[in-house]
Amino acid sequence: MNTPSSFSEIQTLLIDDMQTQRTTLRGQLQQLSINKVDQVATADEAIKISKSKSYDLVMCDFNLNQKTDGQQLLEYMRDNNLLLPSCLFFMVTAENSYLSVASASEHRPDAYLLKPITAGDVGDRLKSLLERRKALDPINYYLDRKDWAGVVYECDSMIDRRSRWAMQALQIKAQTLLQMGRHQDARTAFNQALSVRDNLLWAQIGLAKAIKADGDLEQAQLLAQNIIQSKDGEKNIEAYDLVAQCLEEQGDTEGALLVMKDSAAFMPSARRQRMVAESAYLNGDLDTAKECFARLAKATKGAVTSLPQDILGQAQLLVDTDEAKEAIKLLDAGLQQYRNDANFTNVSMAIRAQAQAKQGDKTAANATLTKVRQSLRRTKADFAAVALAKAEIMAGNQELGIKMMEDAVSSDHENIRIQKLIGNALRQTGHEDLVNQVVEGAVAEINQRVDAAKVMFRSSKMDEALAAIEEALKQYPENTGVLLQAAQMNCLALRMKKTMNAVVAERVRNYLRKLDKLMPNHDRVAKMNLYYRDTLALLQQQAQASKA
Repeated sequence: MNTPSSFSEIQTLLIDDMQTQRTTLRGQLQQLSINKVDQVATADEAIKISKSKSYDLVMCDFNLNQKTDGQQLLEYMRDNNLLLPSCLFFMVTAENSYLSVASASEHRPDAYLLKPITAGDVGDRLKSLLERRKALDPINYYLDRKDWAGVVYECDSMIDRRSRWAMQALQIKAQTLLQMGRHQDARTAFNQALSVRDNLLWAQIGLAKAIKADGDLEQAQLLAQNIIQSKDGEKNIEAYDLVAQCLEEQGDTEGALLVMKDSAAFMPSARRQRMVAESAYLNGDLDTAKECFARLAKATKGAVTSLPQDILGQAQLLVDTDEAKEAIKLLDAGLQQYRNDANFTNVSMAIRAQAQAKQGDKTAANATLTKVRQSLRRTKADFAAVALAKAEIMAGNQELGIKMMEDAVSSDHENIRIQKLIGNALRQTGHEDLVNQVVEGAVAEINQRVDAAKVMFRSSKMDEALAAIEEALKQYPENTGVLLQAAQMNCLALRMKKTMNAVVAERVRNYLRKLDKLMPNHDRVAKMNLYYRDTLALLQQQAQASKA
């Protein structure tokens, strides 16, 4: 989106529950020649209008006197892509303490204006921010189109010109290189920024991310911990998240939970409470999970930041702590709120069946399961599949439930979280002796199929190997480990045959699209995307050379 060349072109949305305040703000904007202004009074109205119209500027009151405040609305709109990346968000507040709220938030406004504000206050902020945005327009053009090569080119142009925005261009370039899977180049760019200013937090955390992406988890964790222990970085949420990710990928999920607890202590946002609650549940820390779910429910009651998964997670926890009656009450309330959400309805019925079984009524549990089996019985590695499998075991259908758990592991056999969910479910239903058989057995079976395909490939049985890996994908189409292996094998086949095959190239592209959806912003997916692009470039070079 191009930067408006004058204030008169700025499309603005005002959000304030008080008509007098909206009128005052509208008048101040008109003094700046900003006349393209829409006004709404509530968060729900803001969300509705933002789904059909794009804005250059949003001015929102922090205290909306509703169940959703301005900060929650900002987080929701950013998380759900209701605002263009180039849209400026100004928070208007009478509270001096809002600065601490904003600084400890995962989504910060571009500016906050302390009441009473003047047209001059708005104009000064706008002038500065629009000047920066205009300078970055050539870069944002390619960012909006996800043309990463174009982004890097424009960033280099700005850096070479020694523009006043060169450091911002370097930041965008480094982060783009990281997203492209060019981790070594990203490290060079982050180090270049640190050579100018060694206390740049974005460069420090970016360097740690690049090192993690290269597979050095211990070094990345150390760098992130150093950031947290520094004066400027002690509340850097990205550093906490990176430490937690490194610990989890090294198998230390309990250590990761402790780090997430620390981050939630100074940033008690809904998202943070949700992350801690889910991690605590995975680790069997039901007391912590219960506390976090309760805080989450209180913080999001009636707000746009509430999610159906919060009710489902809390209800499952209540069943696990022998509070079946309370679980059913919570599910009943949830069905009123999410009556049009088919997934919520189905998963809530699986948890309800568990609660009924806990109350000793297996007849009712099986009657409930009869209603939900067909809609939930599919090969997926998710909370819903585990909830249904667990309900089957609790209702007396042990063989069926265990088979469903094996299928869930096989559906994404490298997914540590689903393995822990299923391990916990087996322990909670009195089948701890089956954990290794179900989890490790399913993982081993998929690994054997992948390894067999690799052996065939190395033995020059290329077509047979590809057929074998794709047969596994037919059975488990969302298995990320198998998808990655299939993408790599097909790329290798293209390279070895030295011939461009449009069908195979499109097949890999589809695998990568699915991986981007299943594992957004994941290091392994970024690497595979890079390998795919390099493969196509190599084939093109070979084709051109053969014509010369």
